[in-house]
Amino acid sequence: MESLLQPINPEKYQPVREEAYYALREAILTGALEPGTRLVERKVAKQLGVSRTPVREAIRRLEIEGLVEHLPKRGVVVSWMSDKEAGEVYNIRAVLEGLAARLAAKNIKPTQQVKLMDLVNDMEEAYKENDSCQLQRLHIKFNEIIYEAANSSRLHHLINNLVDYIVGFTKVSYNVPGRVEEDIKEHRELAEAIVNRDIDKAEKMARKHIENASNAYFEGLKNK
Repeated sequence: MESLLQPINPEKYQPVREEAYYALREAILTGALEPGTRLVERKVAKQLGVSRTPVREAIRRLEIEGLVEHLPKRGVVVSWMSDKEAGEVYNIRAVLEGLAARLAAKNIKPTQQVKLMDLVNDMEEAYKENDSCQLQRLHIKFNEIIYEAANSSRLHHLINNLVDYIVGFTKVSYNVPGRVEEDIKEHRELAEAIVNRDIDKAEKMARKHIENASNAYFEGLKNK
């Protein structure tokens, strides 16, 4: 396995076992460690710069989550998420994102309205410049403004648990021709609904956005 993991900083306050767990989990969910990749304790420990014990504990936790699995004669490998599981993630997120947009449209402050529209403009510029990294960063900021405006910490926490999975899905869906451009248009429509305090339209647009992302994801899988 090539070096796809960054060494852990021993000066961080979290226990090494926690750092190992989060490092591996992030690598899996972002697609750095693709499904089917073997996780050899010795090699992973070397890349992270830790002993094998925290790596073993991290792998055990990831197995409970279903992110890795033991296969005969292969050992531990990164799991494939089934179409059914991916569909469940999208369906649940559509409901939660719809609620977040609805609450944001109701509670958004003037400063947040300005930030939201500025981010949409920046996203369009990043798209024109073909800057995918910047586009991803702006996308995250856009969502954070909505969650902040929604003013519901529990809802934000629930959505964040699903967002981790969506990161890998997005890479697949963005390979579908025209999807990135459609995605940005959807963000503008959603932003305008929230800024205009149209709570029904905001919820509808948020749900529609996730539905379109889901459709693009499954279309992208067919083309892989």
